[in-house]
Amino acid sequence: MTPAQMRDDVRLFRTEFLARDNSYAPAARKEAEARLARLEGRIDQTTPVGFELALAQIVALADNAHTIVPAGVRARHFNRVPLRLATFGGDLRVIRATGPHADLLGARLVSVDGHAAGEVRDSARTLVSGPAHRRDRFAYSLAESPQQLNAMGLAASAARATYLFQTLDGKTVSRQLAADPVVPDDSRAGATRVFYPAPLPEDQGGWRTLLAPEQAPWALTEPDARFRWRDAPEMQGMVIELRQTFDAPGQPIAAFLQEMTRTIMTRQPTNLVIDLRMNGGGNLNTARDFMKSLPNLVRGRIFALTSPWTFSAAISSLGYLEQAAPDRVTIVGEEVGDRLEFWAEGRAVTLTSSGIVIAFSTQRHDYRNACRAYTDCHGPVVQNSIAVPTLAPDIAAPWTVDAYRAGRDPAMEAVQAELKRTR
Repeated sequence: MTPAQMRDDVRLFRTEFLARDNSYAPAARKEAEARLARLEGRIDQTTPVGFELALAQIVALADNAHTIVPAGVRARHFNRVPLRLATFGGDLRVIRATGPHADLLGARLVSVDGHAAGEVRDSARTLVSGPAHRRDRFAYSLAESPQQLNAMGLAASAARATYLFQTLDGKTVSRQLAADPVVPDDSRAGATRVFYPAPLPEDQGGWRTLLAPEQAPWALTEPDARFRWRDAPEMQGMVIELRQTFDAPGQPIAAFLQEMTRTIMTRQPTNLVIDLRMNGGGNLNTARDFMKSLPNLVRGRIFALTSPWTFSAAISSLGYLEQAAPDRVTIVGEEVGDRLEFWAEGRAVTLTSSGIVIAFSTQRHDYRNACRAYTDCHGPVVQNSIAVPTLAPDIAAPWTVDAYRAGRDPAMEAVQAELKRTR
């Protein structure tokens, strides 16, 4: 990229993103405009990676999870070491590695080039918006890339870095890792897909996983299936997993939910689990009526499984379910990926020269007070409002690295324990 191309992209950033987005608080917008002006003033000394990270930080000032330069897209723009990291609690752990580094599977990141993992995490938080627990799910994109780390002042070289790990057996391992070249269509760039242990086409047998595919719990099998269900005799019920709330190729969500309604009416399960842990959202209208209907279809307990990946329309769906029967719905897992009030309903724009993708947000969602205090809310959540005091888990059941490695599903274990306790 030339400085002239960067300036063209700054102009597009102003007109196609900043002028359209409504999610910034006034002070944050003022700061964003000031930072953009400073970036424009030093473009002659700015590298492409520095340019993209600077824009990501400007976007992140909105502190709105829908307003973002997606980390998964950015991960395809820059180099990466031959490891894949995932967040468990406050730690980054190795969940995939090439054969020569398979001994690091499960290891906790301690530092990179002498910079503590906490410093890397805090820097990564400046690159995305939203609550801290969701921001941390995207820390992998920075931590895996010497090119990005170097631009952020966290690595001495853009081509390699020295990583310090603590292995599962407590040993400390220092390893200099050279970065692999950029792979623009790398499926491993997406944090949720790498969490499933099933091989990817580009693995070609050269990668190893912390969780063996044959040991994966049901929730982490069939990563390409978007809507699934199974009988659950262990809890006298059924489990329905929704990994998105929009149509999948060859599988309209409306048809699946209609099938689930018929199946519930036929089988009459005592209890029901709705797994939304890997659901990044879609169209909040698609599952609304189904969620509202569940308390009338199921005579026993309804459990909703959540995580920081539970996002956007998945949060809306959870809100409709919780609102329909707060005394019978139990939320299990981790905090969802956004607050009860957020901005959404925008779209993604791509800057012409750099290829940087930016999502902006235009309409408010308020699930705490049903948008009663606002006039700028998304129409469907005004017409079909949500008012819930919280969507925090009633039962905490995070996926720990030990449970993940062993092929256990902590949330389903918690559901069974709760049913046994209240039997």
